[in-house]
Amino acid sequence: MTAAPSFAFVTMGSGDFLGSTVRDLMLANALHRRGFKVVVYWMMEINADLADPGIEQRILCHGTRYHFARPSALLDRVLGRLLFLLPKRVRVRSVQGRSGYVDRLLGNLVNSLYGSSEGDPALARRLRDLLAGDQITHLMMSFASIGPLALQAKRMGGHDFDYLLTFQGDEEFAAHARRLGVFERFRILVGESLRASPWPAIVVSADYANRIVDEIEVARADIAVVYNGVEQAVAGIQHSFAALQAVFPGLSPHFPIVVYVGRQDVEKGVDLLLYAMRMLARRNVRAQLVVCGSTAKGIGYRKVLTDLAGHLGLPVFQAGSVSKEVRDALFAHSHCVVYPSVNREPFGMVVAEAMAQGAPVLVPDYGGVAEVVRAGDKIGGLTFKAWNSGDLANQLERLLLDRQLHRQLARQTRSVASRFSVDNMAADVLGHVGITYPQPDRAGAHSAAMAATV
Repeated sequence: MTAAPSFAFVTMGSGDFLGSTVRDLMLANALHRRGFKVVVYWMMEINADLADPGIEQRILCHGTRYHFARPSALLDRVLGRLLFLLPKRVRVRSVQGRSGYVDRLLGNLVNSLYGSSEGDPALARRLRDLLAGDQITHLMMSFASIGPLALQAKRMGGHDFDYLLTFQGDEEFAAHARRLGVFERFRILVGESLRASPWPAIVVSADYANRIVDEIEVARADIAVVYNGVEQAVAGIQHSFAALQAVFPGLSPHFPIVVYVGRQDVEKGVDLLLYAMRMLARRNVRAQLVVCGSTAKGIGYRKVLTDLAGHLGLPVFQAGSVSKEVRDALFAHSHCVVYPSVNREPFGMVVAEAMAQGAPVLVPDYGGVAEVVRAGDKIGGLTFKAWNSGDLANQLERLLLDRQLHRQLARQTRSVASRFSVDNMAADVLGHVGITYPQPDRAGAHSAAMAATV
């Protein structure tokens, strides 16, 4: 294929995949800023505000398509469209109020792709038609687990395109496939989709590559590591502490602030952080704890955290989702940011974002997130033994009391974070698919004339 490259992203705007969605949209924005045509096709839900102006956005399917075990075009086209007339906050609150509903939708999606020999041909045809209408050359599938949809669309003919798969959060799809008894077909079709792509699939960390090989039985030659990217802090910006106090009344600038930002769901291990903070309180190590972030599975776990903190006699500044401005101010004013996940995380976007704002981090020694705190001989944080609240308390105490250690880590955070910049990610992805593009001129503009030979 020789053509001016144009990109379409198929991504999901809901559930456990918010980090994956943010990653994809940052990549989409970076490509758009380089002058490429970029379109986003949303599945389930839409997060339109993540895309830069000028990026076209379309609905590939609504979540209602997978309300039942078999995909329903009627529920997709009619009920889904009607529900999207409601404000997004209302839709999200309704879904989160139904325990297990998001998992049910994802399970039904997996069943539609792998539970029969035909897959979801109507959705594949819609994808093919969108690609043809938008004249897309490069289709970026956010999850390798939905790769069969791209392969089916390509085999239908009528439009010439290639696709690139990414592994990020695919263990969730694999878990549903096992539960539904279709894992063997899942494994075979994912492998078939990989081999039909001209490029190895992207995985977002070295540890996650090992996990995909072990758990989904993907050949190592079919995948390549390309780390995620995050926006770097803009020099000279001062983050107001008053903005934090508006959201967290009583928060003081005179005592160290320990921060957790991320989904408030059970696999994120925030309860481990509460136990660790209680241990430090008994040792008379003083710090303020801030916990904030959205949820994919409902507010039940957030209520558990509130009750647990009360039982422990632990004051916590807790909130739901906060704005980017508040989040960046939290990172900038925090003593450290803790990511206590009990999951084997593929990457760790929050960790890289915190370091970009100059905050040392504390992460488990397990999964791809442990790779994010290092860049060469530079270290932007510490690790603790996974699932061990006692070791979490010990390492957190070191960060709170050892001023020399804290200063040393804080000096290196931005350098470590720069390894995981959006620009690096975009350049790595373009290099991976064999696309060259002009470097920005001194004014920061990019030529619209792109050349590619694939």
